[in-house]
Amino acid sequence: MSRLKLKYLYIITFVTTFLLPLNGYGVTKDQFRVHGLSAFSTEQGAKLETWLTTGVNATRKTLGIYPAPLELYVFSKKSNQPVPWAYAQRGQVDSVRFYVDARFSLNKFTNDWTIYHELAHMALPYLGVKYDWLSEGFASFMQYQIMQQAGVLKGSLQDNYALKIAPQLRWFNNSNLTAASIAKRLMTNEQYGAAYWGSAYFFVLADKQLQDKHKIQLTDLIRHYQSCCRTDENSLPKLISTLDKMLDDTLFSNLLAQYETLPAKTLYPANYH
Repeated sequence: MSRLKLKYLYIITFVTTFLLPLNGYGVTKDQFRVHGLSAFSTEQGAKLETWLTTGVNATRKTLGIYPAPLELYVFSKKSNQPVPWAYAQRGQVDSVRFYVDARFSLNKFTNDWTIYHELAHMALPYLGVKYDWLSEGFASFMQYQIMQQAGVLKGSLQDNYALKIAPQLRWFNNSNLTAASIAKRLMTNEQYGAAYWGSAYFFVLADKQLQDKHKIQLTDLIRHYQSCCRTDENSLPKLISTLDKMLDDTLFSNLLAQYETLPAKTLYPANYH
């Protein structure tokens, strides 16, 4: 990274991490909108809005201020967990849909990983079906970063990643197939845990390389990306090109090429702990 770009990135990181929280960094009505609360009681609606606000605040502090307001929808669904189903819906207006059982406590909602995962999706443009594995890997990696910011992550980041990634290594670390092809096959076969967390390792590697080579974390880079470039992106090639240009490096294009051309066993360790 050039000294000028590095200095600029550090300035943006400092402002978004330290100065903005001290100057009204909380969400406002024009930065996220909630739809569907009228289907719930007044008490339940207030609880759900508090939960959503907590999730949005933690996400913004971790990944930056998204350029477009977040459109959040809530639907009632009885279940044995607070958020049995949720998904990010892409279109002319991007949104996140949450199916919730409002009988659960606020504490159960804020400790649930789902909101942090789905809101993380919105930090990047839609990458297309071909790269669903990478999009899910990103959201899986970032959900723990956001949960740590929210103060609800139990244990260290490393321990949480190890708990999820270690069981999925068996799909990758003995294979001559490419990591990307394995991840795609796992997605097709609906083996989502293996696909999501096996793919999250892409971002573990990216984060380590960023810290080793550029002394920044992936979350720092993504925060800066929101402010400089997010609205111009609509494909993975553009995203990768932009991230590399921000770094004055080929870190992301090299890593993606490795995932798409090298045997997975050359990228994944025998153990992760």
